[in-house]
Amino acid sequence: MRYKLQIVSFDVPYPPSYGGIIDVFYILRALHALGIEVVLHTYDYGRGRQEKLERYCTKIYYYERNNFISSLFSQKPFITKTRNNKTLLTRLKKYGGTILFEGLHTTYPLLHKDIQSLSTIVRTHNIEHEYYRG
Repeated sequence: MRYKLQIVSFDVPYPPSYGGIIDVFYILRALHALGIEVVLHTYDYGRGRQEKLERYCTKIYYYERNNFISSLFSQKPFITKTRNNKTLLTRLKKYGGTILFEGLHTTYPLLHKDIQSLSTIVRTHNIEHEYYRG
Protein backbone atom coordinates (compact mmCIF):
# COMPACT_ATOMS: atom_id res chain seq x y z
CA MET A 1 0.00 0.00 0.00
CA ARG A 2 1.28 3.47 -0.88
CA TYR A 3 0.76 6.48 1.35
CA LYS A 4 1.16 10.13 0.51
CA LEU A 5 3.11 12.33 2.88
CA GLN A 6 4.16 15.93 2.49
CA ILE A 7 7.43 17.02 4.06
CA VAL A 8 8.40 20.67 4.57
CA SER A 9 12.17 20.95 4.94
CA PHE A 10 14.00 24.04 6.22
CA ASP A 11 16.80 23.58 3.63
CA VAL A 12 17.48 21.43 0.57
CA PRO A 13 18.32 17.98 2.02
CA TYR A 14 21.08 17.12 -0.43
CA PRO A 15 23.93 16.68 -0.07
CA PRO A 16 23.42 15.38 3.49
CA SER A 17 26.33 17.35 4.89
CA TYR A 18 25.20 18.90 8.17
CA GLY A 19 23.00 18.42 11.23
CA GLY A 20 19.27 18.20 10.62
CA ILE A 21 19.68 17.97 6.85
CA ILE A 22 21.37 14.59 7.30
CA ASP A 23 18.24 13.42 9.12
CA VAL A 24 15.87 14.80 6.48
CA PHE A 25 17.75 13.13 3.62
CA TYR A 26 17.86 9.70 5.25
CA ILE A 27 14.21 9.96 6.27
CA LEU A 28 13.33 10.60 2.61
CA ARG A 29 15.40 7.63 1.54
CA ALA A 30 13.85 5.33 4.16
CA LEU A 31 10.28 6.40 3.36
CA HIS A 32 10.91 5.76 -0.32
CA ALA A 33 12.21 2.27 0.48
CA LEU A 34 8.96 1.62 2.38
CA GLY A 35 6.90 2.65 -0.65
CA ILE A 36 5.66 5.90 0.83
CA GLU A 37 5.08 8.64 -1.74
CA VAL A 38 6.58 11.92 -0.58
CA VAL A 39 5.88 15.42 -1.84
CA LEU A 40 8.84 17.51 -0.69
CA HIS A 41 8.60 21.26 -0.06
CA THR A 42 12.01 22.74 0.62
CA TYR A 43 13.53 26.15 1.11
CA ASP A 44 16.58 26.88 -1.00
CA TYR A 45 19.01 29.56 -0.07
CA GLY A 46 22.18 28.45 -1.77
CA ARG A 47 22.14 24.67 -2.25
CA GLY A 48 20.13 24.73 -5.49
CA ARG A 49 17.94 22.09 -7.09
CA GLN A 50 19.21 18.58 -6.52
CA GLU A 51 18.31 15.91 -9.10
CA LYS A 52 19.29 13.11 -6.72
CA LEU A 53 16.27 13.94 -4.54
CA GLU A 54 13.97 13.03 -7.45
CA ARG A 55 14.79 9.37 -6.77
CA TYR A 56 13.05 9.59 -3.42
CA CYS A 57 10.21 12.08 -3.97
CA THR A 58 7.08 12.04 -6.11
CA LYS A 59 7.27 15.83 -6.48
CA ILE A 60 9.67 18.51 -5.23
CA TYR A 61 8.92 22.19 -4.80
CA TYR A 62 11.66 24.73 -4.05
CA TYR A 63 10.93 28.01 -2.26
CA GLU A 64 13.00 31.09 -1.49
CA ARG A 65 13.15 32.50 2.01
CA ASN A 66 11.66 35.96 2.44
CA ASN A 67 14.43 37.94 4.09
CA PHE A 68 12.37 41.09 4.50
CA ILE A 69 13.62 43.70 6.92
CA SER A 70 10.10 43.79 8.40
CA SER A 71 10.62 40.21 9.57
CA LEU A 72 13.20 41.53 12.03
CA PHE A 73 10.50 43.47 13.85
CA SER A 74 7.98 40.66 14.13
CA GLN A 75 7.00 38.88 17.34
CA LYS A 76 7.43 35.62 15.43
CA PRO A 77 10.96 34.18 15.20
CA PHE A 78 12.84 35.49 12.16
CA ILE A 79 13.85 31.99 11.09
CA THR A 80 10.15 31.00 10.95
CA LYS A 81 8.69 34.26 9.64
CA THR A 82 11.05 34.27 6.64
CA ARG A 83 9.61 30.91 5.56
CA ASN A 84 6.10 32.31 5.10
CA ASN A 85 5.04 31.51 1.53
CA LYS A 86 1.56 31.74 -0.01
CA THR A 87 2.40 29.27 -2.78
CA LEU A 88 3.48 26.73 -0.16
CA LEU A 89 0.14 27.14 1.63
CA THR A 90 -1.77 26.57 -1.59
CA ARG A 91 0.21 23.43 -2.38
CA LEU A 92 -0.09 22.01 1.12
CA LYS A 93 -3.88 22.35 0.88
CA LYS A 94 -3.90 20.90 -2.64
CA TYR A 95 -2.11 17.67 -1.72
CA GLY A 96 -3.67 17.28 1.73
CA GLY A 97 -2.82 14.10 3.59
CA THR A 98 -0.30 14.23 6.41
CA ILE A 99 2.28 17.02 6.56
CA LEU A 100 5.60 16.58 8.38
CA PHE A 101 7.22 19.89 9.30
CA GLU A 102 10.96 19.33 9.72
CA GLY A 103 12.09 21.75 12.40
CA LEU A 104 10.29 24.67 13.99
CA HIS A 105 11.74 26.77 11.17
CA THR A 106 9.06 25.44 8.82
CA THR A 107 5.94 25.78 10.98
CA TYR A 108 4.63 29.18 9.86
CA PRO A 109 1.83 27.52 7.82
CA LEU A 110 0.38 26.13 11.07
CA LEU A 111 -0.90 29.64 11.83
CA HIS A 112 -3.37 29.35 8.93
CA LYS A 113 -6.76 27.80 9.67
CA ASP A 114 -6.82 25.77 6.43
CA ILE A 115 -3.66 23.93 7.46
CA GLN A 116 -4.86 23.42 11.04
CA SER A 117 -7.61 21.11 9.76
CA LEU A 118 -5.03 18.78 8.13
CA SER A 119 -3.05 16.04 9.83
CA THR A 120 0.29 17.58 10.84
CA ILE A 121 3.45 16.47 12.62
CA VAL A 122 6.23 18.76 13.82
CA ARG A 123 9.64 17.16 14.26
CA THR A 124 11.89 19.48 16.21
CA HIS A 125 15.65 19.43 15.89
CA ASN A 126 17.95 19.79 18.86
CA ILE A 127 16.25 22.00 21.44
CA GLU A 128 14.76 24.61 19.11
CA HIS A 129 11.89 25.25 21.48
CA GLU A 130 14.43 26.54 24.01
CA TYR A 131 16.08 28.84 21.45
CA TYR A 132 12.78 30.45 20.46
CA ARG A 133 11.11 30.59 23.85
CA GLY A 134 12.34 34.15 24.34
